[in-house]
Amino acid sequence: MNQKLKVAFYLKNEGYPGIDLRSPEQGNPGIGGTQFTTIATAYYLNKYFPDIIEPILLANNLELLPPSLKVCYAANDVDAAVQSEALGCNIFIFKSKKVNHEIYDYLRKSNLKVIARSNNTPLVEGLYQIANCPQIKAHVCVGHEQLDLLRDHRVFAKSTRIFNPFNIENFVPKHEIVKWGNTVVFLGNIIPAKGFHVLARVWHRIIKERPDAKLIVIGSGKLYDRNSKLGKWGVAEESYEAKYIRPFLSDENGNIMNSVHFAGLLGAEKIEILQNADLGVVNPSGKTETFCSAAVEFQACGTPVVSAAKWGLLDTVVHGKTGLLMKNDKELVESILYLLNNPSVAKQFGANGIHHVRENFSPQEIAKQWLDLFVDICNDKPPQPQVMKQNYYYKAKLIKENMRKLKNLLPPLQNVPSVIELEESLWKTKQKITKKYRN
Repeated sequence: MNQKLKVAFYLKNEGYPGIDLRSPEQGNPGIGGTQFTTIATAYYLNKYFPDIIEPILLANNLELLPPSLKVCYAANDVDAAVQSEALGCNIFIFKSKKVNHEIYDYLRKSNLKVIARSNNTPLVEGLYQIANCPQIKAHVCVGHEQLDLLRDHRVFAKSTRIFNPFNIENFVPKHEIVKWGNTVVFLGNIIPAKGFHVLARVWHRIIKERPDAKLIVIGSGKLYDRNSKLGKWGVAEESYEAKYIRPFLSDENGNIMNSVHFAGLLGAEKIEILQNADLGVVNPSGKTETFCSAAVEFQACGTPVVSAAKWGLLDTVVHGKTGLLMKNDKELVESILYLLNNPSVAKQFGANGIHHVRENFSPQEIAKQWLDLFVDICNDKPPQPQVMKQNYYYKAKLIKENMRKLKNLLPPLQNVPSVIELEESLWKTKQKITKKYRN
C-alpha cells in the first residue's frame, strides 16, 4: 500500500460526559460494551499498524478520548457517514440497526465502502437492510455463535466474525491471590436484558446452604446513560427494582439484606474485586449476549464464571474448564455452591481462564483480523468464509448450514425463509396473542 487506509468509526458516546476513555488498555471504565469496544478497536489498530491505517473516531463527545487517535465531531451515524466521505475515508464502520433506519437510506446514495458491526444481532428487517445495501461490504459479528445464527440468511454472504479485543495485562494478578472464600460478584448492567433478577431470585437458596456467602453487585441501571432515573435503592429503574430485585433481596425491614452490597458503577477499581472474588456471575439469563465482555474480565482476573449455556457465552466461557454454564435456576444454585465449596477447582478454572483470554482475545491478533478485512474490502473481495462451530445441534445449526448449501445450489430456494425469520415470526405471533389475551 502506498498510503494509509483511512478508516472511520462512528462512536455514539453522548451518554457518557466526563468519563475518562483515554487509556483503553486499562479496561472499560464503566460504559457500554459497544462504545468501549469501538474505541478499543480503533486504538489497537492505531497502536499495532500506525504505518498502514489511520483510524478516525467520529463521536458525539470529543472529550477524554485516546490522544493517539484522530477524533472529529458527528451528531449521529448519518452525520458520521457524511463526515467520512468529506474526509476521504476508505471505509466507514457503524453499529448495525435492529430495524430499518435512515442510515441505510443515506448509505445507498453514498460512495462509501461500509462495514456494519453487530454488537447486538439485528432483527430480520435490519439483517435485510444490511444484505440489500450494496455499499455495505461486510457485516461483522462479535461472536461465532452470533455468526452461526445467520448461516441460512442472505446476510451470511457478507458476514464474518471478529471477537472484541481485550488487553489482559492489567487484569492478571501480579501475585498469588488469597480469595475471600465466600464471595460471589455480579458484573453487568442492571436491566432486564442482563439477567440480574435471575441471580436475585435464587440468592436466598445460596444463603440457606452457605449462610456466610456474600454478594457484591458491580453495575447500575445508569451504565448506558448517566442521566437515567433509578428506583428506591438507586440500583435500577423503579419498576424493575420493585418487581424483580427488592422482593428477593430485602430484609424484614425492607432494607438491602446484609449479605448483599451494591457497589454501583466502577472503573479500574473493580479489578481488585474481580480478582478476589471466588466466582463471578454474568447475565445468567444469557439474553442479548453476543460476546459478554464481563465474562472475559472475570477470567482475565483468574476468577471462574457462572452463566447461561447460551449464545455468546458459549464463545467466551469454556464449560467445565474456565467456568460453569447452566440451563436453569437449579443449575445456577448448584454451580455457585460447587465453586464456593471447592476452592481448588475454582482456582484451576481461574488459571485456565487467564490462558483462554490470552489465546482468543489478544488485541494484536484481533487488530490483524480487522486489517485483513479492510484489505479484502479495498480489493473488492468478500469476507473470508468461516467454518461452523461443532455444536451442530445448538439452535438448529446443522439445518441452517444445509439450507445455506441448498440455497447456493438451487437459487429459487433463496426465497425460502431462514430459521431466524421463522423464529421471529413465531415470536411476534405469540406477542400478539398474549396482548390480545391480556386485553
